[in-house]
Amino acid sequence: MPLNSLRKHRAVARSVAAGLIALLMTGTADAQDLKRFRFMFPVESVNQFHPFYIADQRGYFREEGLAVEFADAGGSSAAIQQVIAGNAEAALPAPSAFLNAVAQGYDLKWISSYQYANIFTLAATAASGIHSIEDLKGKTVGVSDLSGGEVPLVRAVLAEAGLVEGRDVRILPVGDGSALTLNALQSGQVDAYSSSLFDIAAIRASGVEMTTILPKEAQDFPANGIVVTAEALEADPAMFEGFLRATAKGVAFAAANDAQAFEMAKAIRPEEFEVDAVAKANWEAAHILKTPPASLADQPLGTHFVQGFQAYHDFLRQGTEEEGGLAADVDLTKALDSSLLEAANRFDKAAVTRP
Repeated sequence: MPLNSLRKHRAVARSVAAGLIALLMTGTADAQDLKRFRFMFPVESVNQFHPFYIADQRGYFREEGLAVEFADAGGSSAAIQQVIAGNAEAALPAPSAFLNAVAQGYDLKWISSYQYANIFTLAATAASGIHSIEDLKGKTVGVSDLSGGEVPLVRAVLAEAGLVEGRDVRILPVGDGSALTLNALQSGQVDAYSSSLFDIAAIRASGVEMTTILPKEAQDFPANGIVVTAEALEADPAMFEGFLRATAKGVAFAAANDAQAFEMAKAIRPEEFEVDAVAKANWEAAHILKTPPASLADQPLGTHFVQGFQAYHDFLRQGTEEEGGLAADVDLTKALDSSLLEAANRFDKAAVTRP
């Protein structure tokens, strides 16, 4: 190689190397500048919570300066406990767990609503002959876990029907729609099962015929939302605003690009989508749950359905604390915090929803 060409070759090599080093250093610096944010789901499910995972994949959290870690708490109450203990910045619990924690004196804020219909239901096997809550006397009701968000609901509907847990009805944890759950139902270990709509869908897809016995008024209660401590919210509102904005972008993108969102979620966790019928049934359930009522159609994403929340609160107040009822009234004007929602919805929706 001629000397001049060799020198040019070395100069180009040095330039490329310097550029790579600068790029790596910039990437490292950017990663170091990101603020750690741990978010607790009550259960592990990309299908159910796909807008959050899509927001992460599309870089929305990073745009807000956040390095988000998703974790499964193993129940709504457990998720809240992680937030209270300072092990997570926020969680996505069921309202029953949130209301019970606030009633017990914990200063928590529900800063954004994600699901607007009751994610929990109660169904009996067709073979059991059970058609109402009253029919559960002398029977066993399975639940996903004793810390699951469905447990206060089950206890409340039992109390409303005049049934006492432990004396009239037994509550037994049997898993979240797994083989353990299926075996418990098929063997008669439990006569009815309460868990999320997704778990019930999995049971039905396995061939077990189930009859919903949850009263209609309870089916319309709101579901999961984003919860933080009041102390953390006051200390760093900008961080939570950024998290909500990134989440809102994920919700908006998924709503506008349903088929693409489904394929993205499937690629993130293929094992959840192996049984096509179950995956599609769960996807439809997720879509129904996160669709706000007509009265909120023109409101910012994450707006609270106060009327439904109040109805759920009043329902839970009917039972004793031992039955899963609220220990005290909760002031929803303080517990439901909307201070960040307007700012969190300030983004170019047309750009975000573009495929």
